[in-house]
Amino acid sequence: MTLDTWLLYLFAILLIAISPGTMAVLSMSHGIHFGKTRSLATALGSVTSALLLMFASAAGLGALLSATEYGFTILKYCGAAYLLYLGIKLLLTKASAQGLDLQHIRGKGSPKQMFKQAFMVGISNPKDLLFFAALFPQFIDVTAPQGPQLAILALTWAIVDFSFVMIYACMANVLAPALKSSNKLHWFDRTSGGVFITLAAILVTRE
Repeated sequence: MTLDTWLLYLFAILLIAISPGTMAVLSMSHGIHFGKTRSLATALGSVTSALLLMFASAAGLGALLSATEYGFTILKYCGAAYLLYLGIKLLLTKASAQGLDLQHIRGKGSPKQMFKQAFMVGISNPKDLLFFAALFPQFIDVTAPQGPQLAILALTWAIVDFSFVMIYACMANVLAPALKSSNKLHWFDRTSGGVFITLAAILVTRE
């Protein structure tokens, strides 16, 4: 892979990472509730799901889903259902009578739970699988060994993905002290829940 090709790929995925999406909302929620350190588990969950989708695309699963409407529909509805579950869960959170205690809130989320939640959000979106299937061929030289090229593309994506999940989590964590009023935190949860439900609806209705 030439340096020019890699720089073009890096520019493309940076633009994608900057655009806020489902994982950005989740990482901000984790950052504001559980802190920057525990959000490392969120970033690892996001990266793991992305790498699995990349390898699945490289193995031809992306092409299979493109040709098999039934399989794509199942994945689409599973992803939408999980986003809907997260949204309803956040909407139903109750405001506490006490102010926001950041140390107390950080103790509620385990790294395992945060990793699993991020992984499920990432892996349950078939659009990402098809995206990788469409993106990779643009930057791979079929006349050269493909293994090393795929490794470079995957590693670059993993670093960028991890970095931006942590950036969103850290930005949200900086805002946490300003949310000492439990009512403000409650409305943040409601807003996040509404975003998840909206994304679920978009995922189901888009062709």
